[in-house]
Amino acid sequence: MANPRQAPALGPLVLAISIFGMSQASAGMTVVTLTDIARARLDALSFFLVSYLLICWVVKLLWNYLGKTFTVLPKLNYTRALGLVFLSGMMFYVVLTMISGARELLTPGAWEKQGIGYRTREGQVATLTKDDRRSNLRKLQEAIWAYAKEHGGKAPPGPLVAGIEPDLWRFHGGGLYCLMPEVRPGVGREVLVYEPSTAGGRRFVLLADGNIEDREEGTLRRDLDDQMKR
Repeated sequence: MANPRQAPALGPLVLAISIFGMSQASAGMTVVTLTDIARARLDALSFFLVSYLLICWVVKLLWNYLGKTFTVLPKLNYTRALGLVFLSGMMFYVVLTMISGARELLTPGAWEKQGIGYRTREGQVATLTKDDRRSNLRKLQEAIWAYAKEHGGKAPPGPLVAGIEPDLWRFHGGGLYCLMPEVRPGVGREVLVYEPSTAGGRRFVLLADGNIEDREEGTLRRDLDDQMKR
């Protein structure tokens, strides 16, 4: 026999199901509905909230399961699991934001801000022909050779040094030309200068003997690694 005290509890549940289950109102009543954009945003927020709660539940189960083996771990209830997942997410957000900022500093001009993040600048490299890229690298080579002539045959210690026009170091697809340290101009066939990763595909390199060649990404990486080991 059913407990009479439990019967009234079904009333609100049945009423809620009836309200949310109605597709339209009758008798000419005004119906307030969400726009497509608002409905899409509500669906996205609902999915995120459900996923977040589900992940917290899984974290709680895994934590307590590991606690059976590692007794030093305190027992984790669902409230603490919510806080743990939230703090972990904030930590990863801060780390990824710092990585994005560092990437922009290492390759200035190669990235543009979009919202709270960064994306690579597109469409600039495509406008440069191979002849243009080779010509720009040849101008930089002439400036480096002139600098070495005045400094005992040594290449500049880094980009953007006094004695070389700063614009010569800027790659028009974004970023700066990369300079290998301790390579003397006019001696050997080591890589002296190469295009940044924003060039994409095959990259042009300036060798120590003054020749300009194009290298595939994998080949260039191996050459640079071998050169650094010497």
